[in-house]
Amino acid sequence: MKIWKTVGCLVLLCVIIGGCVVIGTEAQDTEVNDPSGAPSEQEEQLEGENELNAAPNEEETGGSVVVAPTYSEGLAFRSNGDGTCALAGVGSCTSSCILIPPTSPAGDTVTEILPYALQGSIIGAIEIPTTVKTLSAASFAGCPRLSYLRVATGNEWYSEYDGVLYSADGSTLVYCPAGRSAAELKLHTSLRRIAAAAFGECTALKTIVFQGTTAAWHGVIVGDGNEALYAASFRFGS
Repeated sequence: MKIWKTVGCLVLLCVIIGGCVVIGTEAQDTEVNDPSGAPSEQEEQLEGENELNAAPNEEETGGSVVVAPTYSEGLAFRSNGDGTCALAGVGSCTSSCILIPPTSPAGDTVTEILPYALQGSIIGAIEIPTTVKTLSAASFAGCPRLSYLRVATGNEWYSEYDGVLYSADGSTLVYCPAGRSAAELKLHTSLRRIAAAAFGECTALKTIVFQGTTAAWHGVIVGDGNEALYAASFRFGS
C-alpha cells in the first residue's frame, strides 16, 4: 500500500511540474508574439540612442581592432564647388537613425546642414559629424519624431548636453529635439543665449532647470519662436 501511495505522489508531482512548464512556455510565447501597442516615445529615443551607439563594422589591423562607423547612404548633398558641401535632404535614405558622413560620395567635406534638409522624414536619431560647422534649428524643422541627437567627438563647433544641441562651449542653445519625450530639461551652466526657434516644435517640455539665480536668467538672450520655453515652469539653482 505504501508503495502505491508513493507511486501516486510521484505521478501527481510530474503532472504539476509539466503543467507549470506548459503555462510558462505559453506565457513567454504570448509576450513575444503580442503585437498590440506601438513603442512609446521614450522607447523610440532609447532605440535611437542604442542604434547610434552600435559599432557594426570592425577591422583588425596589426593586431588591434579599429572601429569604423557605418554612415548612412542615400543622403542628398549640395556641393559648394570648393571641396565642401551641405546636407540638402534625406534623398533615398529610409533609415530612422542617421549618421551623417564627414565626406559626401563625391568627395566633398560636409560642413553644413541646410534649413529644412530633413523636413518630413521619419528620423528619430541623428549624429552630426566632426566636420559640420554651420547649422541652425531650421536644419531640423519638420522632424517631429527626432528625439535623440549626438555630436561626434572632435567637433569644434557643437556639443550636446541633456539631449540638446549647443555651441561647443555651451554658451548658445541651438536646438531642442521636437520628439524629446522628457518633461524636464536641465540647461547648461555656461548658457548665455538661446537661438531663435530652438524650442519651436517642443511639446513635451514642462520644467526648465536653470542652474543659477533669477537675476542670471534675465541676462540670458532668448531668440524669437521659443513659446514652449515660456510655457514651461522654471526651477532655479542646482
